[in-house]
Amino acid sequence: MRRTVATIAVAAAALAVAVPALAANRGAHARAGRAPASRLDDGKRLLPKAKITEQQAIAAARTAASGGLNEVDLEYAGGRLVFNVDVGPKDVKVDAATGDVVAVDQDD
Repeated sequence: MRRTVATIAVAAAALAVAVPALAANRGAHARAGRAPASRLDDGKRLLPKAKITEQQAIAAARTAASGGLNEVDLEYAGGRLVFNVDVGPKDVKVDAATGDVVAVDQDD
């Protein structure tokens, strides 16, 4: 009888640890499939005209400047559609058609 009670107690303890761990792991998998939250502040109406994604623009901007990522705007500058990505103290303009960095300016 003692052996049965001990076995049940060990099994209950194992379940008490395993169930929350499995639930947390399942949540991580669900989040992994989602796109990162958008940082797009201005220009959402222009998104259908962009050939690259916001995330691609951010990745390109991070090759030209370092620091924390702030807001992202989609706007026309110099006659072309650009993502204006604030990275650290810099404004990085990324061509929304090609993904090329076209300007790096001090953030205003």
